Amino acid sequence: MFGKKNKDEKAEAKPIKTQKTANMKKLEDLYYAAEEARKHAYAPYSDFRVGAALLVKPNEDSVLPINKIYTGVNIENGSYGATLCAERVAFAKAISDGVLEYDIGENPFVAIAVSAGEEEALPCGICRQFMSEFAPEITIVTKADGQIRIRNLMQLLPESFQLNKEEKEAVAAVEQAADAPAEEPDLVVETEEAADEKAAE
Repeated sequence: MFGKKNKDEKAEAKPIKTQKTANMKKLEDLYYAAEEARKHAYAPYSDFRVGAALLVKPNEDSVLPINKIYTGVNIENGSYGATLCAERVAFAKAISDGVLEYDIGENPFVAIAVSAGEEEALPCGICRQFMSEFAPEITIVTKADGQIRIRNLMQLLPESFQLNKEEKEAVAAVEQAADAPAEEPDLVVETEEAADEKAAE
């Protein structure tokens, strides 16, 4: 997550109004969770520390705890391509915790907040594509000029890459085949008498 804001994206943001609704207060708290997580970022090369906080909200019948928040930070590497962005770390934690396997009924990923200190920082292109795989309409929460700003991922990535139906079905078929137990070959046990008869022939 090294992508910084640009003028066009900043213009699209909607600042939270002074009179906060309960939902707006939750998004503001989510941003502060990202800000707190940012302290744990590993950024010795760029010194650009980023924190993210992902809100997962289940339905009433779900076994998932209500309003679970998964945090993430950017983790740099001497081999720059191996660097992990804060947003993807947060998503990876949630998915590896089994969020996609719970009986949620609808998309569990509600919003993700991103904090980079004094600068507003929006998800980079890879993170936008990554998130669109799981939550194409997720709310993005940032802060600029002292105000919480809200965007929808569709604003930042209006035409994300998606496999078409046939490709998805083909991928699913391959995965299903890989998970299917292998058939054991029929074992033929030859008796000593049968072996002797074959030898005599």
